[in-house]
Amino acid sequence: MEVYREILPQSYLLILTDTDPTDAGAPAASLAYALRRASRSGKSSIWVDCSHLRRLPLSALRILLRYYRRLQQRNVSLVLCHVGTAAHQLAAKLPTAAFPAVLPSLLDAERYCNRRQSAVPLAA
Repeated sequence: MEVYREILPQSYLLILTDTDPTDAGAPAASLAYALRRASRSGKSSIWVDCSHLRRLPLSALRILLRYYRRLQQRNVSLVLCHVGTAAHQLAAKLPTAAFPAVLPSLLDAERYCNRRQSAVPLAA
C-alpha cells in the first residue's frame, strides 16, 4: 500500500492505494508513518480515502483503529471514505464509539467534520 498525503485548509487527506501484493510489511509501516505526520499537523480532522484500494488490509484497519482512539482524546476527527464492503461490514459489527466514521465521499467527510467542529464548545 502506498499513502499519498494532501494538506487541505481544514483537514489532512490520506489517499491509500494498492501496490505490489508481495510487499507484505509496507501497508502497516507506510500508513502508521502517514497517520503520525497527519496527527502532528495541527489539523482538526484527518480523512482517509480508500477508493483506490481493492480491499483494506487487516493490518491497516488495526492501525486506523489505534489512531482513532488516540485522535479522539485530542478532539481530532478521523473519517474513512470509500471503504470496501468487507471493512464496512466489520465496522457495522463494532460499537459506534470504537470505529471512525465511515462516509461515502470526501464531500460527506467535510460536512461531517464541519458539523462536529461547530458542536464542540470553545474552551474558556
